[in-house]
Amino acid sequence: MSDVQETIAAISTAWGEGGVGIIRLSGPLAIEAALGVFHPASKAPLKERYLHSGLVKDPSGAALDSALMVFMKGPRSATGEDVVELHCHGGPLLLKRVLGEVLACGARLALPGEFTKRAFLNGKLDLSQAEAVIDIIRAQTETALSSASGRLQGTLGRRVKQVKDGLFDLLVHLEAELDFPEDEIDGLPREGVLEALSGAGVVVKRLLLTFDEGRVIRDGIRALILGRPNAGKSSLLNILLMEERAIVTHVPGTTRDVIEEVVNIRGLPVRLMDTAGLRETGDFVEKMGVLAARSRIKDAGIVLYVIDASADDLGEDLANLEGLRDKKVIVAVNKTDIAGAREIPALCRFNAVHISALTGEGIEALKDEIYAGAVGHPYMSTPLTAPSGELIVSLRHKQALERALDGIERASKALDIGLPRELVATDLRSSIEGLGEITGETTTEDILDKIFENFCIGK
Repeated sequence: MSDVQETIAAISTAWGEGGVGIIRLSGPLAIEAALGVFHPASKAPLKERYLHSGLVKDPSGAALDSALMVFMKGPRSATGEDVVELHCHGGPLLLKRVLGEVLACGARLALPGEFTKRAFLNGKLDLSQAEAVIDIIRAQTETALSSASGRLQGTLGRRVKQVKDGLFDLLVHLEAELDFPEDEIDGLPREGVLEALSGAGVVVKRLLLTFDEGRVIRDGIRALILGRPNAGKSSLLNILLMEERAIVTHVPGTTRDVIEEVVNIRGLPVRLMDTAGLRETGDFVEKMGVLAARSRIKDAGIVLYVIDASADDLGEDLANLEGLRDKKVIVAVNKTDIAGAREIPALCRFNAVHISALTGEGIEALKDEIYAGAVGHPYMSTPLTAPSGELIVSLRHKQALERALDGIERASKALDIGLPRELVATDLRSSIEGLGEITGETTTEDILDKIFENFCIGK
């Protein structure tokens, strides 16, 4: 864990040319270090939370840039410490130079995520909110952004705290009974404790049920497009992307390499992978493409297997599908504009959707199937299984909730079969600790370091 008595600084805007570049400082010497570089245009006293214009100068007094400065005194700041921002023009060389001057004035370079980590350590955010910051930055769809924004506003943290506080109240009463058995302390009735534990368990289970959906909304899913040559795989890629990304011809074997693009399907970031047609070939380059296609199968969350509905013989397709029995497979029966939506008895045991990648027929139904295959339930116009901020998106949260649920269920069983209340109290403590891991109250330093090292420098 870093020394929070040190003043840290970093470029907070994305690297590269831009209209504005921001250098952020946080810590006890933030204002002093900033004023070692920034020279206000006015001699009037600086006001907190006001933008002040001036010049950024090097030690010789030469002006480097016209800039703005704003400062926030702790604890009324994002990190809970004194915070200063220097708003310069967004040139990479300029920002690097100004940052160097700031570091020479007593600050040190911030570690990845250190500003957000200090906000957590100073009680400005709970850990679930801090983790939501990086999810907002990386959100690829509106649904992912809504989920992360809800968590940043504390929706998940409040729900977890509500359950944890209820369990803690039970624990306090149980421990009072155990510590002062000779006193006349009103004990909690067994039925009341069981009811409270049942209610807590319901909430935790409901949160756990959102994990499959939440994980895919945040991280996305890989969808591999497979099929024989000229089945319409590249045409399907193009219509899902709504652009001509892949070359489409009537010549079999046109696609040689794997083409990857991310598309928003029903709020999910789906990485589509168009591949070479599956067939035996003597062409060396095409053969490499077929091998590349097959090598991607194990990492695919969903396989979109495209079949030419106008083909007379589907023997090779059926053999290929048999080899995909351990994968989530959606069969896209393509070219219904030519063959019509004829039933193919051999495909009855597969999840098949009739489409035309040329006219767009059936594409919306295919998107619904992709969504259902990814999250495990049908698509609805309001797709979230819970308020967006209460979606569980990280494995860390899921595992913490599972530990909490295990403690609740063990406590209920112990109470139900009449085991000593000391054992019930032990299980309650375990459950409370699990919930505290989500908000950061019982999280180890190693876990904190691992979480924040995934952040960018300056955040």
